[in-house]
Amino acid sequence: MIATIHKPLMANPAAAGVSASLMPTELGYASGLALLSRFSELMAHDGLTVDTRRMQTDAAYAFEQLALGHTSTYTALRECAMRVFALFQE
Repeated sequence: MIATIHKPLMANPAAAGVSASLMPTELGYASGLALLSRFSELMAHDGLTVDTRRMQTDAAYAFEQLALGHTSTYTALRECAMRVFALFQE
C-alpha cells in the first residue's frame, strides 16, 4: 500500500514572503504555488476541478473558485481557500 504524504498548509503566507500576484515567476514553489496546488487537490477531493493556471491570470475565476472552496463542508478546503485568498490581498 502506498502512503500519501500531505504537506502542511502554511500558517502565515505573508511571513513566507508570498507575492499577491500569484505569478509563477514571482513565487517560490514552496510558498504560493504549493498552496495553490494544495487548494486544487482539496477541491478535487470535494469533487470540483480547478484550473490553477487560470487562477493565476483570471481574478474573477480565482475568486469564484475560492468562494466555492470557502463554502465547502470540508474544513481543510475552507481553511486553504482562506489562505489562498490572503495571497490576493497582500
